[in-house]
Amino acid sequence: MGFNLKGKLVTGKEAEQKIAQEQFAKSSLTDKEISFILTKLRQAQYSGAEFEIFHNVFIKLSSLLKK
Repeated sequence: MGFNLKGKLVTGKEAEQKIAQEQFAKSSLTDKEISFILTKLRQAQYSGAEFEIFHNVFIKLSSLLKK
């Protein structure tokens, strides 16, 4: 299946890459969404190994916030 890019028909790997880039751009989280998730993560109770996973996720999400 081809992908029409402003009058130019793109097929194969190039079309796959273009579609993947567009889907990624649409699915990125906004700063407001990241802040919401971080707030909810802070409010939850964690035990044992869950805390380590929480910490890793929290650090990764925090680094995504634009400063």
